[in-house]
Amino acid sequence: MTDKPRTDAFRKVIGKLALEFKMPDFIPDESASKEIQASVNKASKKNEDDNVEEEKKEEKEEKVNLDEDIGAEDVAKLKDQLIPLLKSLRKPKEGQTYEDTLIKPEEFEKDQDNNFHMDFVHAMANCRASSYKLDLMDWIQVKLKAGRIVPAMATTTAAIAGL
Repeated sequence: MTDKPRTDAFRKVIGKLALEFKMPDFIPDESASKEIQASVNKASKKNEDDNVEEEKKEEKEEKVNLDEDIGAEDVAKLKDQLIPLLKSLRKPKEGQTYEDTLIKPEEFEKDQDNNFHMDFVHAMANCRASSYKLDLMDWIQVKLKAGRIVPAMATTTAAIAGL
């Protein structure tokens, strides 16, 4: 079925999978906001730079001390948590090796319709458009824009690197 993503049957299967997916609740991280505030203060006052660096050194020293307190029981607990995760990983089918199941990079090619790269770009572009309340684009519009944007990015990058 994965070789025919433009069919209604495939879209229904993906829709059902999407409905079953449960996104974990977002929990804001206080430490990240504290780090950002520290960097803002660091830029505005040079004296605070020294204090922030000293605090970071103290935190690193505390972390080193915490690492020394890890015992065999802690390692056993982590191992007990890891084993079910390893068992839940995708296992190779008959005739496949473990390496065949890994995700591998693929070179982007917009002109080969049978690799479905443009279908993915089209879907993601419309997800973005929906998120930001923009007009949705047809598949061919996305393909035409990708044909102009990708070479423009490559030539711009080359020009900047040349400077």
